[in-house]
Amino acid sequence: MKFLDALIKAKDKNYNIVIPDIKCFSPKEGDLMKGRDPSEYAKLLEEAGAPVLSVVTEEKEFHGSLDILKRIAEKVDVPILRKDFIHTKEDLIETKEYGASAILLMCSCLTRDELFMLYEEALKLGLDPFVETHVKEDFELVNELGAKLVGINNRDILVLERDEGDVSNTIELASLAPKDAFLVTESSIKNSSEVRAAIKAGADAALVGTAILNSEYTQSFYKMMCRKTSLKICGLMNEEDIKTCVELGVDRIGMVAEYPVNVPWNLDRDKVLNLRKSIPSGHQACVVMGGEVDKLKDLIDYIKPDMVQLHYKESLDTINEISECCKKNNTKIIKTVPITKEACLEQSLGDDVKTSVKMLSDSCVSEFLVDARTKDNANSKNLKLDVELAKDIISISSKPVTIAGGITKDNLKEIVLETGCLNIDIMGGAEDEPGHKNRETIKRIIEILENL
Repeated sequence: MKFLDALIKAKDKNYNIVIPDIKCFSPKEGDLMKGRDPSEYAKLLEEAGAPVLSVVTEEKEFHGSLDILKRIAEKVDVPILRKDFIHTKEDLIETKEYGASAILLMCSCLTRDELFMLYEEALKLGLDPFVETHVKEDFELVNELGAKLVGINNRDILVLERDEGDVSNTIELASLAPKDAFLVTESSIKNSSEVRAAIKAGADAALVGTAILNSEYTQSFYKMMCRKTSLKICGLMNEEDIKTCVELGVDRIGMVAEYPVNVPWNLDRDKVLNLRKSIPSGHQACVVMGGEVDKLKDLIDYIKPDMVQLHYKESLDTINEISECCKKNNTKIIKTVPITKEACLEQSLGDDVKTSVKMLSDSCVSEFLVDARTKDNANSKNLKLDVELAKDIISISSKPVTIAGGITKDNLKEIVLETGCLNIDIMGGAEDEPGHKNRETIKRIIEILENL
């Protein structure tokens, strides 16, 4: 099967398409293969469900080779994209000879005449040309070519991945791609949330290399990146349970730090900091907290979480006051939506849920949480999510919404299908007792989400 055909076929599946990018070395990150055999690594990813693979063959900066491409092509049955600095027809011929079925053509590295010549020659050889863009002007060439397979590089390849890119480049440029083109976001994708953000913006797939290569658990991490529904397990209190979550493919690792109400999952800041250090890149550390502004700032500066979940009675003024602190620490804000009139008034967010959501949508909050657990029932064991309310908030929100409270492996499928929510937060439903998570329960939760 051809590379593009395999991608189009994969769009019918119930997961986000992630193209693993196999490269031995990064000028910024150093050795990525860490002694692994690239062909065996490629086979692991094929077995994990990858519909296609990408292989970097550039030798000087990325330590790749055509021999690596050939060995991988002989090992796997899925189509392969060759990534290199391609300039001649001879490059295309050897690409075909060594087993690839698609070739990367970079607008930033080719003149217009070279790009058009290589594009036509690739088609003649039966190769799918993958045209890579990085800036707005590149799309003039893409549209003129009528390219069917287009990539947006979030980094500047001319500085060899040494810059700090993110998916904002894809979000900004995605609408410029030809409507009938298959669009891929490339590079600097660190976690599953960024995959989902790029796909929501218009990408059909994400090409991810370093994040997968750096994971100790290749297959579960890859499946996590592909899963449409993100999973946060909250109330973690020990390294053993965090390791379980990472090993199984939990997106977000949640901890509670010095919460103003005495709950059994509460930890002091030193304990949370130590646990936060045990969370590897690719998985997001989310810390639940609440209280006075100065205390919140101190906690964020000290722990430096990927996300802070404000779950008490924080007003817009409080959110605005901590926003610079969050920005400095690269911390995103999740705000729990007040679900009663009294809570809305207490937080100076109007007098109903709809008004609160509108006001918060105009703030620096990145995501919302709809939770049956509030500061007033924080220790309750018998929570029940208001599904209709969750659906209403999801329908009016301009930002991602997570739902939580009373979700278990037994009602998870029904709740997700009914609400359409793509972000799940489970605490009590994943444990035998407060602070002690059940591995088999988490494993079952992930299986349910993967098969929705």
